[in-house]
Amino acid sequence: MLTARRSKVTEREREELIQKLLTRYAEVLRERLAEEPRTLDEIEERVEEIGNTLEGDLERRLLERREHPAVPEDNQAACPQCGRPARYKTTDSRHLLTRHGEHTLARRRYYCAPCATGFHPLDTALGLDRGETTQQVRLWVAEVAPRATVGEGASLLARLTGVKLGASTFERLAVHVGSALRQAEWEAARRHHAGHAPAVQRKPRRLYVSVDGIFAPLRDPWKKDGTLGPLTCRYGECKTAVVYEAKSGPEGDAGVVWRAYTASFASSQQFGPLVATLAHRAGHHFAQELIFLADGQAYNWTIAASQFPTALQIVDFQHAVSHLFEVAHAFFGEGTSPVQPWVEQRKEELMEDRVAAVCTALADLVPRTEEQRKLQTREIGYFTTNAERLRYGTFREHGYHIASGVMEAGCKQVVHQRLDQVGMHWRQETAEAFVALRAAVLSTAPPDLRPYCRMPS
Repeated sequence: MLTARRSKVTEREREELIQKLLTRYAEVLRERLAEEPRTLDEIEERVEEIGNTLEGDLERRLLERREHPAVPEDNQAACPQCGRPARYKTTDSRHLLTRHGEHTLARRRYYCAPCATGFHPLDTALGLDRGETTQQVRLWVAEVAPRATVGEGASLLARLTGVKLGASTFERLAVHVGSALRQAEWEAARRHHAGHAPAVQRKPRRLYVSVDGIFAPLRDPWKKDGTLGPLTCRYGECKTAVVYEAKSGPEGDAGVVWRAYTASFASSQQFGPLVATLAHRAGHHFAQELIFLADGQAYNWTIAASQFPTALQIVDFQHAVSHLFEVAHAFFGEGTSPVQPWVEQRKEELMEDRVAAVCTALADLVPRTEEQRKLQTREIGYFTTNAERLRYGTFREHGYHIASGVMEAGCKQVVHQRLDQVGMHWRQETAEAFVALRAAVLSTAPPDLRPYCRMPS
């Protein structure tokens, strides 16, 4: 079978290259150190300039060495698909952007007639995929993009690293990495559901799982040139979850010592397994106490029942209080004097595990309209259905969090601060990729994003 011929650097060639580099480095040092820097800042800046020049020059020379290997005598190369000889056709140029600068490679292209396909052996030898940037550049983009707008991120990347990308390229790379990360998360959730659990990262004593939703601006398919019609925006719910450990204090849990986020615009049926896989990695099976804390959204408790059947369930205290205020405003009038005392009395009853007393107080109200009657019936049902989740006196005795402040802050930090700023509207696929990255990088132990930076060859 024909194999690709590859030239080897002889000892003499290596020494010649080293001597050329040393000569070049000496020239750069003499030029850049002609005037000696004085202050620390000047020294730091000069060293950076010299380093960038030398690194870029070294990278260029090494690439040139790979770019012009000895041409096979028969002008053929082995086809990577079938292994049969392929004929040389032409030489193509390819533009690449690395952390050290821009390069244009001249690559010999071969054509395999049986496979009806062409290929560039140099691309394979250099481990290149179809992208025009190196994986290190993509990693930098993936770290910056979820923390700044596209324009700000591209500018920040240029200022800090010298790598200059257009806003559209910056966004495209971020979407690629975020989409690859999200696909890997879906696959991990699928495997987890099939019985192939992911590795456990922690073994906590007490672990909280909290779920909520926040809306972000999305848009229907649209182009700036108007060929797809007018811009139509809507708000879509981004379901968000945080799995966290709290810091234990003399008056119960306070603060957070570790957290992991996930967020998605998917349905609650799809989102539940994503949360379960995140919690598994956080060691919820090892936790002596697993607490599911959320507001009254029905899908939250569906996720709790399907994914965390053994968890202690707690309704966010402030959410319960908002129900009390809704009733008080409807029956007494918003801003009237009876509202606050009535709500405060009900809050005390909740803090004493007296949910039945709250239901009695609701039943004692006399509705004057059909709307009040419906509200009364609905709220009695709410407090009756959630009675076990409203035992705040017992929960406080055990030191548990009873308010979902950690989750509400997570919604703002993970979703709102990145996706819902002035003038923003997103394709859902782009928003999904960005929120996957944002959730990852804001977690206490962010995942290694390098595996998601590679593109198909």
